[in-house]
Amino acid sequence: MGYRYGMMGYGWGWLMMICLIVLTILAVIVLIRYLQFSGKENYRAVENNALNILNERYARGEITE
Repeated sequence: MGYRYGMMGYGWGWLMMICLIVLTILAVIVLIRYLQFSGKENYRAVENNALNILNERYARGEITE
């Protein structure tokens, strides 16, 4: 039974593990930011749409202040 080099042989194993952990953390951060900003854009679109409708109706004289 001699010494065998596995995944951790030659010092590359720890480097691969660190890269995997960093990539996983970055993926989680990107996913969280995407979910945060996608919800705000939809809310802003509805808010702007409602405001535009009110401005148009006010300009036509359908409603007053």
